[in-house]
Amino acid sequence: MQLFRSCFVRSCLYSPRGFTLIELLITLVIVGLLAALALPRFSDVSDEAELAQVQGVAAALQSGVKLARTVFASQGHGSRVQNLAGFGEGNVDTNNLGYPIGIDKGNGNENIGRGPRGCAGVWSGVLSAAPSVAHNTSVLDYQAYRHTGNRVCSYVYRAGGDSGNRNTAQLVIQYDSRDGSVRVCGQHPRLAAC
Repeated sequence: MQLFRSCFVRSCLYSPRGFTLIELLITLVIVGLLAALALPRFSDVSDEAELAQVQGVAAALQSGVKLARTVFASQGHGSRVQNLAGFGEGNVDTNNLGYPIGIDKGNGNENIGRGPRGCAGVWSGVLSAAPSVAHNTSVLDYQAYRHTGNRVCSYVYRAGGDSGNRNTAQLVIQYDSRDGSVRVCGQHPRLAAC
């Protein structure tokens, strides 16, 4: 009983000496190694999530383009239409093939939109609840570029902090009004270049 009392008073289960410097350094090295291994994996997960998000928006854009083309064909149109009735808000204009070329474009050629804002008009006219897009700034979700004879739109994903242009960005959605195709391209390792 005496041994029990003396152990209890001195706390035989607790050693008051603490950790040595070597033990602390080894612990820090192990924690550092685990962090070095884990951080790239979290970065990869973030990159993959952004890629999946952009692919989802591209799929929605492709579906909207196909739906506009279907409405165009079902109404028997054979040439350009202003304000395609029965699609979206009724303000989407199409080219002679029935693919969207903007909103409130007016009469004229087969180019996308009126000036640089044309691709933003296609985006907002075709997509419901669309992510934000602009033609002249990189602070929104996407930045639109009109090119290739003013018949192709490139939407650069900006929400992830990319500042590249339509040829150098990591994630880009391209819409070609000549054939209605939508694709995801860019400098991301899993994508073809634009």
